[in-house]
Order: sequence, then structure tokens, then C-alpha cells
Amino acid sequence: MSDTVQAVERALRMLEEIAASPAPPSAPEIARGAGVNRATAWRLLRTLESFDLVRRDPHSGRYAVSYGVVRLAAATDAAMLARRARPVLERLAAETDASAFLEVPTHRGPVIIDEVRPSTPVLVDLAGMDVPLHCGSVGKLYLAWLPDDELERYLASGLVQATEHTLTDPAALRAEVDTCRLTGIAINYMEHREEWCGITAAVRDRAGRDLAYLNLTLPTFRWSRDALLGLADRLRAAAEEVAGLVGAREAGPGGAARAVAATPAERRGRARHGGGPLAR
Repeated sequence: MSDTVQAVERALRMLEEIAASPAPPSAPEIARGAGVNRATAWRLLRTLESFDLVRRDPHSGRYAVSYGVVRLAAATDAAMLARRARPVLERLAAETDASAFLEVPTHRGPVIIDEVRPSTPVLVDLAGMDVPLHCGSVGKLYLAWLPDDELERYLASGLVQATEHTLTDPAALRAEVDTCRLTGIAINYMEHREEWCGITAAVRDRAGRDLAYLNLTLPTFRWSRDALLGLADRLRAAAEEVAGLVGAREAGPGGAARAVAATPAERRGRARHGGGPLAR
């Protein structure tokens, strides 16, 4: 292997080490985790920084992934994620007779990249509907994904009450968002429209960061709140399956995927929030 290829391989291992770290690591920690000597690590970190792929905190000296990676990610093929997740969506729709959606977080809010309709006539159609983030299950997980300062700005912006079931108290919503962050599951029961409900699971990488959302949207005349909550384990397992299909999770004992919820520090610097198109 040539020196040039070795340098690229080492730089990419270091970038992955930074991305997977539960907190911004120092240069020695990055070097140790990537198996690179310190002198080489310093040179490669400066190169990565010059391309805006990593940024160094001037006060702590620790590193985080920078927005150059966002630019590269914007050029990825979302069709790959949708293609690999499609059998999971189809199975969920068939098992529950729900509309199943695959969505991804962006700086403008969650965006649908694939959907599977139920076999029965569509009784709840949300196509093109703009759902406030706090009124939908996808939106609640998106709020949990935001850095704390952005979440606080959203909570202070005035929470629209779509129905009598909508959470409009900032403290109550913050508590629910905190729970969503830990469990990777969110529900909406009559919080935007009284005739429908939804449950969503976060597809997370090995560091606990949200990559996508699996959503089931169902009519409330068929599904009680307790029945909806009863889908949580099934949907969480499906989300872990999708994470494994795209290589985002490490296998744990028995082949189960493993991840932990991201901390507020891990979410800082992520995409800025905007409106929530189709956030169920």
C-alpha cells in the first residue's frame, strides 16, 4: 500500500473516530482510537480542518465534525437508504395496515424519502400537510435531535394548539422530548388531527445519533392510545434492523444492534431546524 493511500486511510479512520466519539475528543484520544501516532495525527487533523471536515475548539483543543461533512452528505444518494429500508416498510404496513413512512432529518425539518400505503383504502392521507413539529411523533424526535439552544428557541416561539390534545406547555413538551431522546420512540395521539395518530422510532448510528425515522400513521377509530404504544417494541426493532442494513450499527450479543442516546453535547453543531414538512 502506498504512503498516499495510507494517509487517506488514516485520515478517514480519524474522522470516523471523531464522529463516533460520545463527546468531542482530544488529538491524543483520536490518535489512540484510530491507531495513529501523535505526530501523524496532528498533520492529518490540520489537513481535515483545512477542508472544513473537522473543527478544533480554540478553548478546549477538542475536535468535532464540521460542516464540510454536511456538504458531502448532501451529495449522497438517499435512494440507497430508501431501497434498503423498503422491505421493512412494506412489512410494517402489511402487519399493521398503517401508512409507513421513512423520513430523514434535515436543516429544514424531517423530509419523507419513501412511503408504503396500507392495503385497505387510505382513510388518513397527510400528503402535503405541514404538521408543526410538536404536534407529530416524527417532529418530537426531530426536536429531541436538536441542540439544546435550538430546542429552547422552538419552545419559546409559541406552540400552536391544533387540537385539545396538543401539548402547548413548554415544560411538559420538554419533558416528553427528553423521554423521546432516551427511548428513541415518540407518539402523537390526536395532537394534530383527532382522526389520526402516529408512532415513530429513530434509526440511530452506533453513537446514538439519528439517521432517519420510521413512522406508522393510523386512524384513531381503529387504534387506541394503548394499542399504539403497544407497537413501540416492534417499531424499535424495525429501526434497529434498518440501521444494520445501512451499516450504521455494531452487532451486540445475539446480533442485536447497540447504541446509546446522544447527549446534548453530541448534538451541538447539527443541522439548524426549520419548518416540519410532513412531520407526523
